[in-house]
This record gives sequence, C-alpha cells and structure tokens, in this order.
Amino acid sequence: MTTHRSLLVMSNIIVDDVWLADGAHRGLNLGGAAVWAAVGARFWWPSVAIVAGVGDDLAQVSSGLLRKHSLIPDGELVRAAHTIRSILRYQSDGSRTETPSFGADHFGKMQVAPDDIPTQLLPAVATYVFRDLWPEFWESFAACRADLGTTMWELQGDVAERRHWPAIRSILSSIDIFSLNIAEGQGLLGDGLSPGEIATALLAAGAKVVVLRMGGQGALIAAGEQRLIIRPPKYAVVDVTGGGNSFCGGFLAGWACKPGDLEHAARAAAASAALCIAQYGLPDPSSATIAARLAEVCTVEWERSEDRTVAGEAHHG
Repeated sequence: MTTHRSLLVMSNIIVDDVWLADGAHRGLNLGGAAVWAAVGARFWWPSVAIVAGVGDDLAQVSSGLLRKHSLIPDGELVRAAHTIRSILRYQSDGSRTETPSFGADHFGKMQVAPDDIPTQLLPAVATYVFRDLWPEFWESFAACRADLGTTMWELQGDVAERRHWPAIRSILSSIDIFSLNIAEGQGLLGDGLSPGEIATALLAAGAKVVVLRMGGQGALIAAGEQRLIIRPPKYAVVDVTGGGNSFCGGFLAGWACKPGDLEHAARAAAASAALCIAQYGLPDPSSATIAARLAEVCTVEWERSEDRTVAGEAHHG
C-alpha cells in the first residue's frame, strides 16, 4: 500500500480499431488519451488512477494491461456493457479520423466529470484533464478544484479554433499547466505565430505554465520569465499514437515529484513519450527501468530573457 496521494487522469479509455494509411488493418489496441497519459505518468509516480467511464468488458478488451502497468482501478466506473471502441483511420498526411463504433450516445454516456471521482482517490496530488469545453465538466471542475491538486489541461484539438479562444481563456487561470501543440496554438491564436509568440500570448492570458509540444522538435516549456526547449532522446520511433498524451502524463508526474522544477518535469515528459512511441501499442512495464536514463540524455536549452527581447524586436522591427 503506497502512502502517496494519487495522480488522477481524466479522459477516455478507448479500444482502437486501427487502420493504417496503406490500408493495413492492425486490429484492436488498447488506447485513448487516459491510458497513454496514465502510463506516461506511472513511470515516475507510484500511485496513478484513471477516472473514466468503462464497460463490463474492460478486463477482457484491455487484456489486463491496466493492471500490468499497476494503475489503480478505483476510478474505472462501469457505465455500460461495452468499453468505448473507435475506428481509427490514419491518412497519408499523418492525420487521422476517429469514429465511435457504438455511436455518439454510448460515447456520451461514458463521459465523467470531477464530481464522479471516488472519494477514496481524493485529495489528489495532481489531476490531468484531456477535455474540450463541455460546460458541465468545467462547472464540476470549479466545484471540486480544491481536491484536485496540481492540474494540467491538455487541450482537445477539435476546439483549437479562434471562435473558442474566449471560452478557453476564461478557464486558464483556474488550472496550473496548459498543454497543446503548435497547430492547435496557431488555430487558437493565429496562423504563422512562432512557438515563442504562442507561449507569450498564453502566459499573458493567464496560463501559469505552458507546455507547447512541437513533435520531433521537442517542446517549449514556459512559466513566467523562464523558458526552455526540451528535445527528445535518440530512441526508436515506431508509432506516434499517444505521444502527446504520454508526454503530458510524464510532465505532470515529474512536476509532482519536484514541484516547480521545469527541467525535471520536461525531462520526465520527453522520456515517457519516447518509451510510449517506440512500439505499436503500450510499452512493456519493464521499460520503466530505463526511463531515468532516457530523461538524463534529453537535450535541454534554456532561453535567456535578453535573447527573447532581441528576437521580438527583430520580428516586429
């Protein structure tokens, strides 16, 4: 029995029916943002629980992988006979479409809010959220905020549009860490903006810590006057599915271990993502033994405030 408070992951557990761009069918794979984020966090934090609606069939369709990764089952809330299943089709440009196999009503029934978190998991040390702008969720979030610990919101890409910016901005001050990728940042704030400009705009809008993911180029981490770029370790890249979610889970867990230490959290994040994209499906739990070594060999570049000033003057001059 661990004495650590739990790190909670709030999103969906999904069984993905994967079709590749070349027409190859990979079949069913356990996935969903919740699973990837939880596995990424579990490399660093001993007590991790997913809070999600699931089906009676979860143990069968997950092949026991959630328990193999030592994820706490208390937040897996049975809502229907079947766990969410989605048809995942990749396109040649790297994009993908997701279609719920059991329909939109079933998918909606499986959604949970913070007031659904079992009391035995609270108070949490930290809570990861992969969510859109569902009003009921954020109303519940506000009511439960004191029990959620350090909070991280990874934006769902389908709301990364200028028309949603006022609503997203209104939430930023209530969370601790905000994560999105460059395409989503440009969708929210304007095409052509640089990573630095996106981070500056988000901080000015009330974000306390910004985690801007840049794919193979790493990630820009910004908080106050501090900024760094973390570049991933040299490691196999087989399937990028879940890379962003596992990066966020690793970042939040790293932060829970050393609150306020941007570099430690960034290194944990990059190592988690590297381990999760090195194969099809989830990594073997034994890969946790090399997580610390991968974190050490990441490249970190701190940005000086004077460099940022000069770059800004050059851009606007």
